[in-house]
Amino acid sequence: MNRPSIPQLEGFFWTARLGSVRKAADRLSITQPTLSLRLKQLESETSAPLFERQGRGLRLTRHGHLFFTRTATVLEAYSDLANLSGAREIEGPVRFGVAEGFAVACMPQLIANLRADFSLLRPEWVVATSDVLEQSLMNGDLDVAILVDPIGLRDVRLSALGVQTNDWVSCTELKDVGNTPGQLSQWTIVTTPPPTAMYRTTVGWFAGEKITPEKTCLCSSLNAALQLVAAGTGIGIFPSRVVDAYPLKGALRSIETVPCLNDGRVFFGDRSASDEARSHALLRTVERTANELRYFKPD
Repeated sequence: MNRPSIPQLEGFFWTARLGSVRKAADRLSITQPTLSLRLKQLESETSAPLFERQGRGLRLTRHGHLFFTRTATVLEAYSDLANLSGAREIEGPVRFGVAEGFAVACMPQLIANLRADFSLLRPEWVVATSDVLEQSLMNGDLDVAILVDPIGLRDVRLSALGVQTNDWVSCTELKDVGNTPGQLSQWTIVTTPPPTAMYRTTVGWFAGEKITPEKTCLCSSLNAALQLVAAGTGIGIFPSRVVDAYPLKGALRSIETVPCLNDGRVFFGDRSASDEARSHALLRTVERTANELRYFKPD
């Protein structure tokens, strides 16, 4: 079993104690999809299921009861350690990576919240696609990062943040682009290069119908790709909140497609050997920022 993260253990503890994902999510000030992702991560690493359904609620399995006892001990020790080390008073430089879509919609508020929470912290920001950030985390070039649909590289520890909706998008002037893979494949598809999450989502959507787009325009910047779409170069898939934040209102329109697009999974990542108390404090600020801006898909 891989080493579980503190957010995963907290999610399990409060779900077990309250018997409800909704109540536990409220207790932790996160969304239900975020908590569900963490529980799914944790259960995938254990040797047996931790919960079973009981009416509308959840109850622990026999294995879950054993895991709960040990989890309570770990969280109590973690709390004592955090209090002893003054983890909330983190300071100094931190190399902070942010996936470009999240940065477009949330970065000003995130910077303000980090300044308010940790006045002595000195973030060094890197905005890039998630695959670049994840590789940088693994290589030790970043301390923490916000990632979308990460690949799951070695030595990168992931904590679920939430679910972001995605949309097919065109410029407003483009009419009758269609709404099926066969129809949309006739247009130039603007996307970021492989192995980015945006590229994987795009190719996967067409592959579900065994279709390969005829023309693609690969752009290493998500923000620049969105500008190409706004200029009429082609169409593409983008996070809904990024489209909402586009400065030229009315320049873009979302396309309701059949089939629908899969949502993106957003994670907070750090290195497995990192100071978990420090990372967890930063994670809390990221969660608060996303909640304030209602970035993630509602329950």
